[in-house]
Amino acid sequence: MSAPSSLDLDGGPNAPQGAPMTAPLLLVTGTGTGIGKTVVAAGLVAAWGRRGAAVAGVKPIESGVEPAGPPSGDVRELGRVSTFHVTRFPPPYLLADPVSPHLAARRAGRSIDLDVILDWLAPIRAQADATVVELPGGLFSPLTDTLTNADLLTALAPSRVVLVAPDRLGVIHDVIATTRAARAAGIAFDGLILSAPVEADASVGTNAAELARVLPALPIVASLPRASADELGLYFDAALAALVPT
Repeated sequence: MSAPSSLDLDGGPNAPQGAPMTAPLLLVTGTGTGIGKTVVAAGLVAAWGRRGAAVAGVKPIESGVEPAGPPSGDVRELGRVSTFHVTRFPPPYLLADPVSPHLAARRAGRSIDLDVILDWLAPIRAQADATVVELPGGLFSPLTDTLTNADLLTALAPSRVVLVAPDRLGVIHDVIATTRAARAAGIAFDGLILSAPVEADASVGTNAAELARVLPALPIVASLPRASADELGLYFDAALAALVPT
């Protein structure tokens, strides 16, 4: 394995006091669904891999995919850029219906269990140099009738947490609302990444500066343009450098 990251020495604001040192876990969540979280998670995995580390990009819960057969959807994309063999660890919750995870699980006769996810992730973290986890939907998307992604995030105790939001009209409200709700749940974000929207509006390109004004404590580590994966590589290298200094 490569040399430990500086994150090994700092469990991060979301890690419990006295938590054992382990390989760093970077968690990617968002203000909603369909906003580019997988592009961001895959970009960060690839950037970390370019440092020579064995990096696992994983998504423990995904709806709207075929549960049987080879990897597909976001899981496949994260596996494609991983430099750690994540295919040995198929995600515990691959759900067919393209709806909220809690509803997709219910329709499949299943219930999402946080302990199952923690047990699944443990050997990955033990063997990889670093792990990037993408959560499904938004931070407060329900996983069961009583649990949300925020509960899963807390259970995972990540080293760093990245919030993804689309660079479009309404994002200022969405980021303010999400950060306030997260703070109430004891969750801190280490960086914000604005993703390029499918269709540009008049606010595109102005939101980063306005968010920096109203939320000066939240670092904006990248504002992504509409570009190819290769062109975005430089943005993700810079974002990772801000989140995980070498």
